[in-house]
Amino acid sequence: MSVRFFYKDIEFEGISEGGIRTCVIVKKFNLMFDIGYIHPERIHIPNVLLTHAHIDHIAGVPYYISQRSLRKLSPPNIYVHREIYEKLEQILKLFSELEGFDYEYNLQVVQGNETIFLNNNHNFKALLSNHRIPSQGYTIYEHVKKLKPEYLGLDGRDIAQKKMQGENLVNELDIPMVSFSGDTTIEYVLQNKDVMESKILFLECTYIDEVRSTSHARSWGHIHLDEIVQYASCFKNEKLVLMHFSKRYSARYIKEIVYKKVPDFLRDRVHCFL
Repeated sequence: MSVRFFYKDIEFEGISEGGIRTCVIVKKFNLMFDIGYIHPERIHIPNVLLTHAHIDHIAGVPYYISQRSLRKLSPPNIYVHREIYEKLEQILKLFSELEGFDYEYNLQVVQGNETIFLNNNHNFKALLSNHRIPSQGYTIYEHVKKLKPEYLGLDGRDIAQKKMQGENLVNELDIPMVSFSGDTTIEYVLQNKDVMESKILFLECTYIDEVRSTSHARSWGHIHLDEIVQYASCFKNEKLVLMHFSKRYSARYIKEIVYKKVPDFLRDRVHCFL
């Protein structure tokens, strides 16, 4: 059963269960973050942004490629950390041999500061994260043009005239819209301004109570709810979507503990992806 979350005109669909499966689909951008599983009705989504190679985040890749081939869909684009590329390529070749037909796909390394364009108005970048194995998160940006401050008081005719005279009246900006952490430690947020300021941040929160301590979470490359509370003032996001909770917790318990621990000024912006 998929979970849905809406932010303005953006719909997020999928599921994220720590150690079990994670896949979050963003139809507006024609992509999915991770593919620990894939619903057959979402095979048509052409872009996959993989955070790391743990099986609960990557298991659906062969099935996804195979199904797209059977349905005669175009080769998908699968973006990965540079340390994943070679071994994943070997795995896919073996699956192709086992199935007896050629897998068609575009496996592409994406690294920090490299911009990948999704459409005319949106692009994404990978940001290195901190986990037990090589990993990275992703930020989607919206490319906007804003009138420079010195021209804000001009009427339409004056602006049109200055444009005809060849003046550059706008600043072009990339606004961080969506960040997706994958599995990581809290430093992924603290060391990346664009993550802290994304309109929407999907952030792993594997552990939430004292049964598993913060130090335990960190030793496994995960975030504890107590760390989110500790650094609550750093989150400038309009929505902070917590995901990847350990299966040891019930949905009811998660909501209860998150509501209890998160400070008032952040609580209304927090959503549990359950």
